[in-house]
Amino acid sequence: MILKSFAVAFSMYSKIPMPRVEWNEKNLRYALCFFPFVGAVTGALLFCWMFLCQRYVANLLFQTLPLLVIPLLVTGGIHVDGFLDTSDALSSYKSKEEKLLILKDPHIGSFAVIKFLLLCLVYLAFASVFGFNCIFFSWCLSFVLSRIFSAFAAVNFKCAKNDGTLYAFSSSAAKKITNAVLVLEWLFCSLAMLYFSPISGSCIIILLALFFAYFRLMARNKFGGVTGDLCGWFVCMAETIAAVSSGTFILLGF
Repeated sequence: MILKSFAVAFSMYSKIPMPRVEWNEKNLRYALCFFPFVGAVTGALLFCWMFLCQRYVANLLFQTLPLLVIPLLVTGGIHVDGFLDTSDALSSYKSKEEKLLILKDPHIGSFAVIKFLLLCLVYLAFASVFGFNCIFFSWCLSFVLSRIFSAFAAVNFKCAKNDGTLYAFSSSAAKKITNAVLVLEWLFCSLAMLYFSPISGSCIIILLALFFAYFRLMARNKFGGVTGDLCGWFVCMAETIAAVSSGTFILLGF
């Protein structure tokens, strides 16, 4: 059952090949426990990329662009799809019901494209100052932390709809066990971030916790609860916040 839940989580939230597993209530029970593992794979690949760049003295553009591309390749851009749909809904300033309809629309609007381009530019601007150092190591773990928060939201926050992928994962989850595992993952991830960089790591942890609190209020007030798209939006924003925070500390000479 555990291995099947692992396969379900990776087949849903990544492009890493997994054995075919039936998506039933039993196999979804612990799937969200493994969602942060996708972030762990992403962080490990970013670590390896930066190690190679430092070893073979890559130019700045060649070093920086994969810091954006690698997370997209690992996940298949599923979180970006959520960011685009949520950006369109938030830009509409319509009712909760109309916002939820916009989330279901397969098309994207100009505001979504503009906001995603801005997000990428901000992310790349701060990622361009990264080197193979302790702050970078701590930042790599933020891909795990953002997914821990997102999984916690999926398990515990009210769903905006009584259907869809997130509702299937949330309603099937063994909530007590999943929450306990997520808390342990948060603890180990936070301690590792603080070990590598106490100042930068603590800043990322605090900022993402504050943003998580904002996310809960925003989702409840503007959509009536969370959806899969909203959780994807959160992951994109959290990853960018972590990059801005870490890049700022490097620019300040920490």
